[in-house]
Amino acid sequence: MLPLDDVGRLLRQCTFFAATDDASLAALAECTSPVRLRAGECLFEKGQAGDALYLVVDGRMRVHNGDEVVVRLGAGEVFGEIGALSSQPRTASVTADQDSALLALDQASLFATLAARPQASRSVIEALCQRESQIIDEKFERIVRAKMLENELEIGQRIQKSFLPETLPVVPGWRLDGLLRPARKVSGDFYDFFPVPSLGAVGLVIGDVCDKGVGAALFMSLFRSLIRSAALSRGAGAASPGADAIADLVRHAIESTNRYIASTHAGSSMFASVFFGLLDTTNGLLCYVNAGHEAPCIVDASGAGTELATSGPVVGLFEEAAFGVAWAEIRPAELLFGYTDGASDALDRAGEPFSEARLLAATRSAGYSAARSGTNPLAEIDAAVRGFVGNADQYDDVTMISVYRESTP
Repeated sequence: MLPLDDVGRLLRQCTFFAATDDASLAALAECTSPVRLRAGECLFEKGQAGDALYLVVDGRMRVHNGDEVVVRLGAGEVFGEIGALSSQPRTASVTADQDSALLALDQASLFATLAARPQASRSVIEALCQRESQIIDEKFERIVRAKMLENELEIGQRIQKSFLPETLPVVPGWRLDGLLRPARKVSGDFYDFFPVPSLGAVGLVIGDVCDKGVGAALFMSLFRSLIRSAALSRGAGAASPGADAIADLVRHAIESTNRYIASTHAGSSMFASVFFGLLDTTNGLLCYVNAGHEAPCIVDASGAGTELATSGPVVGLFEEAAFGVAWAEIRPAELLFGYTDGASDALDRAGEPFSEARLLAATRSAGYSAARSGTNPLAEIDAAVRGFVGNADQYDDVTMISVYRESTP
């Protein structure tokens, strides 16, 4: 094994013994005992009470939490110091990566040596105080950084809200509503309503960007802006209004957005499910592309629902993806309802999802209410989701749109 002088030098690498006098280090070195481990053998598990510190003489040790490796330690390194000073539970497991030789300094021997050498005890106490001060400083810095991040997210939230329509188009005989309830400060869901005057129509969009957090929020803004810009640009260039011009605009808006995302941002692997439609408010005809999104439904006065099925893949993955255009009609006293999976998949405390069946039932009820009193259908539907979830945490964004056509006199 190592000479005592070498053991003392190893001990001095430990923060708590950095200022300890040579004689005390020599006394501590005499108290060490050899430990040998085979490759794969565990020295101690996370949660076990600490009772010693260890010096790596030869080999390689792995500090880990389950399968996650925190750090690997080689010859000359010290670990487990807190376990030598306190019986606190170990914060990680330690396993030999290869056959290894260690020296252990147990808690009882350490305390006995320090009790006999007051100066050594004082140096350890001073080192502990310095470490405590360092921890406090680091914690304060983390608090400051967290506060800065929170402020930045709040700014991002305000910016993102500006990408949602402040006011919705007002069309006689129609009621348009949108709702977005993010699970975090920023959201990957989006919706939009915008008039296309050249075609006498209204565009409506709902989408869900893959992933969550800031990255999804950035792409949400991009998807929304690209679809709106492409639609308005194509609409302005339309030779004349009509079904062909509307279908051309809808297909172009989705295909051009898809090509841009898939080609320019291929490395990000970001995509979105999108439902985009153009509604002719004079006759209730809706031309749409459902690009991998949850199927919206049109609920009639009897409560029967018609789903607007998928007509193409998600937007942004494949540059040459094909998107089919489909048509539907919203008749008087009918409600079109679109949503993201955060609504149907919302979980209660027991982990049960709200489900598409409950969502359809809430939509039927909201349609009746809209017909009777002209109320906002989404307020009633969202109240049903919230009532089911109760005080369970919201884990995904909840976004909805609705289009209600009033009854003719």
